[in-house]
Amino acid sequence: MARNPYSPGVGTRPPYLAGREQQIHRFQRLLEDYPEKRRNLRITGLRGVGKTVLLKEYERIARRQEWVVVRRDWSTRLCEEADFAIALAGYLTEAVEALSVKVRIKKRVAAAMKAIGQVQLQIADGVSVSVRAGSEQFASTLLEDGLREALMQIGEIAQAQGRGVALLFDEAHSVYDRQAKHQFPLGALLSALVAVQDDDEYPMPIMLVLCGLPPLVGNIHAARSNAERLFRAEVIDNLSLTPERPDKLSAAAQALVRPATDITYGPGVADRVARDVDGYPYFIQWFGEALWEAADLEGTTTITAKLYERERVAIQRSLDEEFFEPRYRDARQADQGTLRVAASLGAERLTKADLDAATGRSTGALSQSLIRLIADNLIYRDDHGVYAYTAPMFGDFMRRRHPRLEEDE
Repeated sequence: MARNPYSPGVGTRPPYLAGREQQIHRFQRLLEDYPEKRRNLRITGLRGVGKTVLLKEYERIARRQEWVVVRRDWSTRLCEEADFAIALAGYLTEAVEALSVKVRIKKRVAAAMKAIGQVQLQIADGVSVSVRAGSEQFASTLLEDGLREALMQIGEIAQAQGRGVALLFDEAHSVYDRQAKHQFPLGALLSALVAVQDDDEYPMPIMLVLCGLPPLVGNIHAARSNAERLFRAEVIDNLSLTPERPDKLSAAAQALVRPATDITYGPGVADRVARDVDGYPYFIQWFGEALWEAADLEGTTTITAKLYERERVAIQRSLDEEFFEPRYRDARQADQGTLRVAASLGAERLTKADLDAATGRSTGALSQSLIRLIADNLIYRDDHGVYAYTAPMFGDFMRRRHPRLEEDE
């Protein structure tokens, strides 16, 4: 057979992008409406639902429409304003360099680069830190003021060229404000963005797209009270298991079938696989790749129900060991116990009240365990007193591989 078409990976584009037509259409409209209508985008969802794949698709669309695009991943290190300022200065410099191809705007480019050079902040003992190596030191200012000036200068260059600038940041849940440490990187960026986008007379064509796990929503709202007006929300879920028409496959089944030009799926097999993985895109790619290899080894071009039944347990075991198990092992020993008790309750969401009733630990110890699990991005707060796993079907995995122990009582 030909090359295996399936591609499970971190942000790897699948051979057929199923079920994301509406999100793509809405993003295209956002680009078309700029700068008269200035909207930013917030993309959230569990691990493995295809957020990064969609973000990369947005990048391709924006570049085709001649937008300047800067796409980067954030990390928890950027929770420090100093590191955040240095990183943002690098991103904005990249945008300016992409815009500076025309000689007639070189004065504006110089002004923008100077503004970026002044993105700096005041740290302990009044020491001023510039974000550009070798640049002169400037009078101290709030980070948001420096970012506002830099974004305004970049916006003016883009406006002069009739172009837009899209800042696309993945893993954006990693960056959040910490009031106790007087660190406000996310709030500074949002405040600067509001100032730049708020001028109706001279609208700046700059768009911010933040993509990450569900805690991103809370981080944004904590950073700025009116954040719901800054972003259009895209919540990315598993692919639909229900076909749009009786004579068509569901989006989840299509993600399996459409790339497989050299093999076929027996009657009902693609639907069965899609249901077994609950339509999650990463799992679909994982199972598809393994089933293709099994068919190739057997010398057949049809994935039959018999072949799937024979391979299913082994494929699930490999997914458990490579996707789920490392996340469980990342948790502290006491927190692993919390995860075992939570999973024993039989759902993918849990309440603190049910956990309190199910464990013998004190309420304070349990609360601290939940806080640590949130910090480790293993769970997130879905509602007041309600939590959910950041990885799809994680509770199912726990019940399968790590059942509750006597010591958890």
